[in-house]
Amino acid sequence: MQIEHSEFQDQLVRGLAHRMNNILTLFHGYLGLLMENQKLDKETRDGLAKIKDGARAASELMDRTHSLVRPPAVVWREIKLHDFIHMLRPSFDTLCGPNTRLTIECPDELPAIWGDATRVKSAIFEVVRNAIEATAGMIGHVKITLTATNKPPGTPAKQALQWISISVTDDGPGVPEELKERIFQPFFSTKKKQNATGLGLTVAAGFVQQMGGVLRFETAPGKTTFQMLLPSRSEGA
Repeated sequence: MQIEHSEFQDQLVRGLAHRMNNILTLFHGYLGLLMENQKLDKETRDGLAKIKDGARAASELMDRTHSLVRPPAVVWREIKLHDFIHMLRPSFDTLCGPNTRLTIECPDELPAIWGDATRVKSAIFEVVRNAIEATAGMIGHVKITLTATNKPPGTPAKQALQWISISVTDDGPGVPEELKERIFQPFFSTKKKQNATGLGLTVAAGFVQQMGGVLRFETAPGKTTFQMLLPSRSEGA
């Protein structure tokens, strides 16, 4: 019964995501045509832009929800993190505000990890986005550091394995004590942003776990670190 219920849920979410994306495609298309009308006044154009932003956010929400219940098949391969992380830099920069300084510390000689490139990319991106959104609205300059190292202290249960640590540290307000246990729950968010979905860390934790790793965090006022631990290439072969 549990298996049948799980399959029903998967089918329901897949069907809902497909139908909603079809509807939202119509929104995007017609809004694009309307906004090309040069006769529109500024107030109308601004209103249409907000509707288009909402449709884009809804599409993203459906895609991220779908990835939770039925992620794509895992494609295992060797991933050299130095080039891989620096390749994501332009995507990170689009998220950063004018007062946010993102630093990447990833040595070229770091051992490769063994995992799925799409999942690794999504997990890193979601954790970085979480840090940027958590520090949004802070007065003054905000510092976020993405660090990749090997042989981190306090690795998970299999102590004999070699691990690669990917950490994202921000100097934001931290996670309140009463909310720590809920931080990875689906649709839970500490953000005050209207379009916060509460799925980013859930997706990241799920992808990291699928690759045999773990996502954990330490937080205090003025400093929060999310750390991904992934097995090195030598252990995945």
